[in-house]
Amino acid sequence: MTRTGAIAAGDVTLTDAPSASGEANGSGSGALNNGYSDSGTYRRKVEDATDSNTHDRKVKIDDLVNVADLQEDNDDEGNSRKLDEVLDPGEALERAMDQLGPFGFYQRYTLILLCIPNIFSAMYSLNYIFVADQIPFRCLVPECEGPGGAGWDNATVLSLLGDEQCRRPAPLPLASCNVTHYHPTDTVPCDAFVYQNHETIYAEFNLACNEWQRTLVGTVRNAALPVSLLLTGFVSDKWGRRTAFCVFVACAGCLGVVKSFAPSYPLYLAMEFLEAALGYGFNSAAYVMAVELARPSLRAAFACATGVTYGLGGVVFAALAANVRYWRELLRTIHAPAVLLTLYWLLLDDSARWLHASGRRDRAQAVVRKAAQWNKVLLDEKLLQSIAGEARGDRGEGASSTARGEPNPWLAVLRSRALLLRLAVCSWCWVAAAFVYYGLTINSVALAGDKYINFALNMLMEVVASLLIVMSLERFGRKRSIFSAYLVCGFACVTPYFVSHGNTVTGLYFVGKLAISFAYNSLYVFVAELFPTAVRSSALAACSLVGRAGSALAPQTPLLAPTTQALLYGGAALSAALLVLLAPETRRAPLPPGAAAAERLRAPPRTPAHSRVHSPVHSPRVTPLATPADTLGRTHDRQHHNLNTRF
Repeated sequence: MTRTGAIAAGDVTLTDAPSASGEANGSGSGALNNGYSDSGTYRRKVEDATDSNTHDRKVKIDDLVNVADLQEDNDDEGNSRKLDEVLDPGEALERAMDQLGPFGFYQRYTLILLCIPNIFSAMYSLNYIFVADQIPFRCLVPECEGPGGAGWDNATVLSLLGDEQCRRPAPLPLASCNVTHYHPTDTVPCDAFVYQNHETIYAEFNLACNEWQRTLVGTVRNAALPVSLLLTGFVSDKWGRRTAFCVFVACAGCLGVVKSFAPSYPLYLAMEFLEAALGYGFNSAAYVMAVELARPSLRAAFACATGVTYGLGGVVFAALAANVRYWRELLRTIHAPAVLLTLYWLLLDDSARWLHASGRRDRAQAVVRKAAQWNKVLLDEKLLQSIAGEARGDRGEGASSTARGEPNPWLAVLRSRALLLRLAVCSWCWVAAAFVYYGLTINSVALAGDKYINFALNMLMEVVASLLIVMSLERFGRKRSIFSAYLVCGFACVTPYFVSHGNTVTGLYFVGKLAISFAYNSLYVFVAELFPTAVRSSALAACSLVGRAGSALAPQTPLLAPTTQALLYGGAALSAALLVLLAPETRRAPLPPGAAAAERLRAPPRTPAHSRVHSPVHSPRVTPLATPADTLGRTHDRQHHNLNTRF
């Protein structure tokens, strides 16, 4: 006999196996062979077996109904929770960005394009190190130069001048090119100079014995960067990251080429200021685009990529400077290609987070949809609609927060003591990093050996530091890593002046440069994560703006005594190490959308590996012909598979 029962609550169909009596009816002799000696005993055994099967079946049915009801309740709660998330455009955007995957084709394509400008950024930021480099010179001695003009390798003049560069022996009446015709002790200032070559502006603009004019070039450039960063922050937050990038990179290319035609020192300084003020910001805009595209766990990797390309750009620049010695040709070589980067307007999308924060939700939805197509990821259509505010009937197309009558987001930052303190801490950390970084970089060409090789090795420290960022920021956290870098740099800058061994001093120099490069590059990640979306680019620009005081002072350090330089570098680094402890940790924390979220910013707690593996996120679904034991078995199998996959 066969029984069939249906349970509607769980949509489970149970089919009983043939009963014992059915099997016995098939063969009486078989029953006797199984040990049933008489029909009465046989019937009692059959009835007992039937009652036992019925009881077990009822227990299984009750368990299945309970599991099905629990699953239905969980599904209802999950659907309600998902509906609420879909109706919130900000949460919907973050959820969609997370579902795009960590590093799909769209992210790879965008990151590669955004790393290329870093190569040029290194060349534009540091070209004055070679363009305004000192050229060996000596006094012009009219009595000894001869009718053919002044020659650098005039042995008679060199023996007459000795070690003097800016003064020469006072000539006696009717003096000729004879040592006895010059006063043995009295000297006079040089009226003119002879240079070994005219490869830099130092010789072409006759800056001999005016060292302050040479170092002023770097100071003027770095003094213009606050203007650049203010413009970058305003344009980037007002009209978008892509617009800011294209405008400023065009200015960098065009003004750099114009600067190469400067006929005099004052005009060169003016063009240096304009090129830095109107052209430097493209790098900041590109970096913000990269940070806003990355998932929290990959921000350090994105920073590593930009840092590596910046260091490689410095190495490439050293190679170019070694082969293109004349400063005008060198400037044209590095600035002309920047005009091609304006094609990024056609090749890149604007930041989806900025589009959403500025009210352009339809465009943000389009960017996310395009990224999903490129990554071959299927997103929920309701999720995409909620990004544009369609679920709430709030399209918001083209309406920024200011246009909708909402207060300026900076007012919320200025009213928050926590965010103001954070802004001050980040600003001083930036001052210290910029001062030490540029000071050590400028002095790299003064090390013993070939200046081009020394500069290339100095920039390779940037590459090593960037690789260390990936391993350190995610493993040990932002705050602890930056603190350690400042601490190491401070001791490495001070220690060489207590050591007499030459190779040890050089080694400590590179250790200090490695540490400060690590801290400087990590600040870009750390600061961008500390402030809300609406002011993130402006806050990054503001901290960098204040920090440019350090980079403006750094070119003047060659005028100081070595001991004074060491104390300044070490003191700046150690003070920044202490202040960074006041900032919150942001490791894997979501980017704060508003000021309130930024105030509550904390790194999520570390989850033990066994908890991550053995705590399933969703309840197991009940499928047809499934018992609770079967369901638990499949759950265990899935967890075992996840364990093997994760580790």
